[in-house]
Amino acid sequence: MSGTEEGREIVKALSDKGKDVVTTVATEYGREIYEKIGLGHLCLQGRLDIKGLSELIRGNDIKTLIDATHPYATQASLNAIKASEECGIKYIRFQRPSSVSNSSCMDQAAAKRPELVHIVKSMDEAVEWCRKSDGKNILLTTGFSSVEKFVKLKDEKNIYVRILPMSVHIEQCVKMGIKSSNILAIQGPFSLEFNKAVFNQYHINVVVTKDSGKTGGVPEKIQAAMETGIDIVVIKRVEIDYPVKCSTIDEVFCMLGMETV
Repeated sequence: MSGTEEGREIVKALSDKGKDVVTTVATEYGREIYEKIGLGHLCLQGRLDIKGLSELIRGNDIKTLIDATHPYATQASLNAIKASEECGIKYIRFQRPSSVSNSSCMDQAAAKRPELVHIVKSMDEAVEWCRKSDGKNILLTTGFSSVEKFVKLKDEKNIYVRILPMSVHIEQCVKMGIKSSNILAIQGPFSLEFNKAVFNQYHINVVVTKDSGKTGGVPEKIQAAMETGIDIVVIKRVEIDYPVKCSTIDEVFCMLGMETV
């Protein structure tokens, strides 16, 4: 299950080793990326519940499920754990390290402008923080799925959204009331300088981000907020009791009894 950059790296490495592998992604955009890297034939698109995953596992004689979904795809991980248990197969979770718990990232932020970093427990809490803040221009870097929660602020705040360049999501954002001029449809992650340029160009006062880790470009967002002097709201991850969890790709391959190279 590989809707992440690391997931694609794992799939490619397994394929290069001649292993029988099939991967799933939730969106057409995710499938297009696999096609671009020449691995479209290994990729199945669609959101699978426990029953769907179990059928896929049994139908393809799967022996190991590697869950390399996004850190915030909580339901997908819970489905994967349950389906693996029901089918009696091995489950391995790849979980990219957190930026919130990464002491070097947060210590640097605290040393610069600690009052600008705001850690919240949920998307709803992030919405309320933004509602009460003095900032008028809010930039969401939390993906399309969060827009619906924040759109309730559109009459009080100027909401900007940075989402993947998927036409269906752009259209739905406009239908929900987001101005087309406030939609930044572009693929990340982004550099420090790019983030600073965006924050300055749109006169952003508050940035909202998930704790997607280094691969998700969170350290660059935090640093850019520090250097431009604006507030950044970081939504913590939901804690899941994974049966097996790896924080590096090397650890995943060690669990599989093979080397990455």
